[in-house]
Amino acid sequence: MSFKVQIARPDDLALKQAAAREKLPLAQLILETTVMRLRQTRSQSGGGPFASITNLVDAQDADLSDSVDEILYK
Repeated sequence: MSFKVQIARPDDLALKQAAAREKLPLAQLILETTVMRLRQTRSQSGGGPFASITNLVDAQDADLSDSVDEILYK
């Protein structure tokens, strides 16, 4: 499945020049860069979207309700 996204970007990012250097259309450069970043983030977190919080089950403080916002929205 695919969808279109409209992006507002600052002119000083020099994306057009980067795309020209890579000999890629601008949209493809943005897509490939986004995919690389998401894969990197996923591999650093151990894979799944909840991988960074799975160690909370073993936390010594069993009542995490006081710090739920801090844990989820770091």
